[in-house]
Amino acid sequence: MAKIQTFELDRWSEPDENHRVKHIGMADAKETFDKLKTHLEMKGLLPDEYFSFSGKYEGLTGELPEFEEALCIPNFGSSEGIYLDISLACRDSDGKRYFQSFATGKTLGETADDYFRMFRIAAECSLMLNGRGFSYERNNVDIVLTEKEATAVTNSVELDLCGYLEPETEVLLSSALERFAGAPCTAIQTITCHGRDDYAVWNAEIPSDMFRSIVREAAEKVGTLEELMDSMDPTSGYEMRLLTQMKDGRFAFFTIPERMNALRDYETQDSSTRGDKEQIMAEIMAEIFTDWEPAEEPEDELDR
Repeated sequence: MAKIQTFELDRWSEPDENHRVKHIGMADAKETFDKLKTHLEMKGLLPDEYFSFSGKYEGLTGELPEFEEALCIPNFGSSEGIYLDISLACRDSDGKRYFQSFATGKTLGETADDYFRMFRIAAECSLMLNGRGFSYERNNVDIVLTEKEATAVTNSVELDLCGYLEPETEVLLSSALERFAGAPCTAIQTITCHGRDDYAVWNAEIPSDMFRSIVREAAEKVGTLEELMDSMDPTSGYEMRLLTQMKDGRFAFFTIPERMNALRDYETQDSSTRGDKEQIMAEIMAEIFTDWEPAEEPEDELDR
């Protein structure tokens, strides 16, 4: 947990004999801007093109006006880039609201990532200017990763999730994985036996949570690909198995629990091939996706 100390922008008198204070003014406008710019720079949040004190162009000198709120609004420019406009909502002597320009930032980037970053900068500015000297707790940590970095972290977390974890740890890692990869999916292969020498292989991506549930809870069989295919029994209609290849070249079968009927929802997606055993074996060897290896050798390994 971290504490964020916002800017104290109001000036107060010393307490009187009754411990009362009076509002006697505001902080200097340019000094406040310089303080904000330094704060953004230290946080790695300074807009990359510029961040300037726009109040000087509208006669903002000396103290800040007694503003009600600081409005920090990012938007796309009319010709290029993304701008951050900071203005102060004030009241004149007649009570009419007006807006005093304070600062302007700009990035030349125009992607969604650039847009989101400018909103993050806007949020930081808003907190520092509107917090009026209060301290706020923060429990979350910002992590900004490139696509390659996010992929590397995602792969690492997925490997951890394939092992045994305490339920609370699993929930935390799953939540982190979703933030890194959106709705995380895992590439899989399944084999279905429809009858004598009649097989189908299905290559697809299913939700990673579903994949982990299958490889943890299903009964395993390990052997050569041909042995596993020969062991399939379609007498009850047809039989589907999740297939993975182990590091030693052998394959593992995982039974898909009946309660996981949702897997059937993905059967029409991605690529599938139907044919005899020889055709399907060739297809599988050309399209192996997963390499998750069981932690222990199963007791029901097929006899060689």
